[in-house]
Amino acid sequence: MTSIDDGIGHLEILPEIDLALIDALQVNPRAPWTTIASVLDIDAVTAARRWRRLHEERLAWWVVRPSAARLTPYVDATLALLRTAPGAAEEAAQRAAAPDWAHTVDLLSGAADLGVVVLGAGLAEVHQRVDELAGLCGADVVERRVVAAVHAEDAGWRLGICSASQRRALLPRTDEPRPTPPRAGLVDELLAALGDDARLSGQELAARVGGSEPTVRRGLDRALRSGVIQLGCDLATPAAALGRGVLLEVEADDPDRAGRALAGHAAVHRCVQTVGAGNLTLGVRLASLGQLPRIEAELAVLSPGWQVRSRLTVLRPVKRQGQVLDRTGRRAAPRPGGRRGSRRG
Repeated sequence: MTSIDDGIGHLEILPEIDLALIDALQVNPRAPWTTIASVLDIDAVTAARRWRRLHEERLAWWVVRPSAARLTPYVDATLALLRTAPGAAEEAAQRAAAPDWAHTVDLLSGAADLGVVVLGAGLAEVHQRVDELAGLCGADVVERRVVAAVHAEDAGWRLGICSASQRRALLPRTDEPRPTPPRAGLVDELLAALGDDARLSGQELAARVGGSEPTVRRGLDRALRSGVIQLGCDLATPAAALGRGVLLEVEADDPDRAGRALAGHAAVHRCVQTVGAGNLTLGVRLASLGQLPRIEAELAVLSPGWQVRSRLTVLRPVKRQGQVLDRTGRRAAPRPGGRRGSRRG
């Protein structure tokens, strides 16, 4: 597929084999190419080659992050909704994406122009950073929704193309119970070493972390199986015919139980328990906004007491899970002299 940027932000839809490849890598980013090839009925060389092209064209990329559960004891988050001056939203969104602590930035239509997930060490720091963000963007803060719990994050979202049997074939087979996480220092070292390349070999990882390859491999295995490190594969969603997005603020009778149920719906890529007029905020991906009533009806079945408090249309994601995106939805090109993402498959 040749991607097209016509100045409006148009991408051609990826062929089915590329979407299936991305989905397989979402299921298990470190699955051997031979396993992926067997599951998708292609050869390993073709699988690796197609991934390299997707990565080099910035249509798909790795997500390597600590899990939200691990961050909870140390980091708080707030969804800040901002209103900008007329015509200033685009420039304000770029400014909002600059700080490292601005985790996610969406350009919105509705009661707010920007939605920014702000991270900080404690609620007081988050509050201060939201004020700083408003000054940086020349915007007014419309609302602050403090995040109480995370039920689904973008790193765990999947296209859902692979069948249940294909997913089973891609995942490591083990009957062992979930292990305890490795020490926090090793987790931090592994995260730094992996960078934005989830498929670093054990040898390369050991060279970066220091220590023997078997020890580092065991540490990574424990980190992944315990869930303290999340590996994912993200993509330019318009290239998967999912170029529409909506933020829903919802009231549910039991937000914890409802949040866990809603997180499993195919359209939900983000689900957080929030403190505000509603008690859940959902991000949903759609091929068409006309699908929204049907999706909401399906979500309502999963959430007793479902009431939608507000809807905001996502005009486009500007930053997602710390990664800046361009106007087409692709991973932004590295700036000259800046850090360049790995192209290793």
